[in-house]
Amino acid sequence: MATKERKGIEKSLRFDGKAGERLDRWLTARLGMPRAKVQRLIHEGLVTVEGKVVQPSFRPREGTLVHVLIPSQPAPQKGPRVPIIYEDEHIVVVEKPAGLAVHSGAGREGEPTLVSSLLAQGVSLAGGGGDRVGVVHRLDADTSGVMVLAKTEEAYRSLVGQFQRRGVKKEYLALVEGEVEPEKGVIEGPIGRDPHRPRWMGIVEGGKEAITEFEVLRRGKGRTLLLVRPLTGRTHQIRVHLSSIGHPVVGDPLYGRGEGRLMLHAWRLSFRHPRSGEMLSFSASPPPELRRWLEGA
Repeated sequence: MATKERKGIEKSLRFDGKAGERLDRWLTARLGMPRAKVQRLIHEGLVTVEGKVVQPSFRPREGTLVHVLIPSQPAPQKGPRVPIIYEDEHIVVVEKPAGLAVHSGAGREGEPTLVSSLLAQGVSLAGGGGDRVGVVHRLDADTSGVMVLAKTEEAYRSLVGQFQRRGVKKEYLALVEGEVEPEKGVIEGPIGRDPHRPRWMGIVEGGKEAITEFEVLRRGKGRTLLLVRPLTGRTHQIRVHLSSIGHPVVGDPLYGRGEGRLMLHAWRLSFRHPRSGEMLSFSASPPPELRRWLEGA
């Protein structure tokens, strides 16, 4: 269960609310937390009723045991300084360096992350909980580029909703092996965990819908620079999809040959401001290796 994988404050409570009262409403009053934060804990499986994960609308019986895990926020931890592209009281847009994980995970415990580095830089983050505070979308550790994080609960809810509704436009630069023949294309294939290799994702039966658009920017020397637009946001989506058509990302240690750095860069990101509704667009400068391809060198 998720509660065994996360660290934080654990509370065991007996339901003493009114008959028919919703779990999220009761916990909001009992814990003194914003209702949106309580609902997020429930959705993340950090609230159980008699050992079972339930929905926020669940109505417990009197005396039912409710267990809550409130994730601890990571301590600020110095890592590489994260360049800030834009910041206001609601959001912060950053340029994530390659090699920096967004949040801690298996095999990276104790290492600096994007979240802990931003906290060390004095950036306040909200929503997400624990070491995922402020995180509304992710980039693989070895992928560089533009990301947005939430600084308020309102911004967190708005941005998560935009990503879920596919209202966010994402454009990546990917240098791939081989010279891709069609000028444009769409790759569709459901993505899920590879049953034989736990670290890998793959196109598998029963996986989640995944759609990736691409177009050729430049070809040469047995490689191709692509502009890639993922319409969905699955783990390793671009890497899995491009490998599936025989053109893995250069430097990919899982789905390609793994020589040098991963040549995948989140170039542009567009979304609506969570408070004003204004459409915003940001970009992160490509690393030198990709910039040379863009400039035709």
